[in-house]
Amino acid sequence: MTEKQDQRILNIRNAIDTVDSRIIALLQERATLAREIGQVKRELGLPILDPAREGKIRKKLSEGPQGPMDVQQLTRIYEMIMAESRRLQEEE
Repeated sequence: MTEKQDQRILNIRNAIDTVDSRIIALLQERATLAREIGQVKRELGLPILDPAREGKIRKKLSEGPQGPMDVQQLTRIYEMIMAESRRLQEEE
């Protein structure tokens, strides 16, 4: 690889690192909100799992902006995010 190619890769990786930092911050913000909603659900005697809400999220994924990732890829990522959000909601 030439030095110019190496620099292009380095620049792209730096951009990815910046995006990753934003994703991590947003996931932490989402986790904080998940804990808050879990507390409210416990106070109201509601179940943690809300299939209708998760269905709406899945629908948004299929209707959202199109890009290199297809709906199945996005859904797999969100399945993990929702599972971890439920786990956080269950914490006392």
